Amino acid sequence: MAFLQSLKKVQKSFVKALLLLFAVFLIFGGPTYLLYILDRLGIPRLLNFLIGLAAFTVGIILFAYSSKEEGKVATPS
Repeated sequence: MAFLQSLKKVQKSFVKALLLLFAVFLIFGGPTYLLYILDRLGIPRLLNFLIGLAAFTVGIILFAYSSKEEGKVATPS
């Protein structure tokens, strides 16, 4: 039973790491590479700006969500 709990903990850590990497990609890649790709596709600049801003905002929210649980410390009672 302890093995299954350990496996679940590893799986949860892996998912959190992927979520964090995706958030960082949205924060840095959204306003730069995504805008470049959309500009090359001929998307209007205002829509490019809004999509880049949305990607950045979603990245910040995901980063804050994934970092929120790491800051919790159990206090001895």
